[in-house]
Amino acid sequence: KARRDQINAEIRALRDLLPLPDADRPRLSYLHVMALACIYTRKGACLRPGPARGAPMELLGGPELADLVASL
Repeated sequence: KARRDQINAEIRALRDLLPLPDADRPRLSYLHVMALACIYTRKGACLRPGPARGAPMELLGGPELADLVASL
């Protein structure tokens, strides 16, 4: 039971970190929270190619990242 309580507390903390309106957060199930967190993490870690072939990859930023967060 203690382990389950710890997991539930972590999921609630994760829910509070999601970029969603405060009114929408309480309605999310734990499964929704985990799915949104995974999507947000994957999309936030998306890389785009550098300007030249073989150049280092860049993280998304600015308007691209804002559009992605808005679509979530």
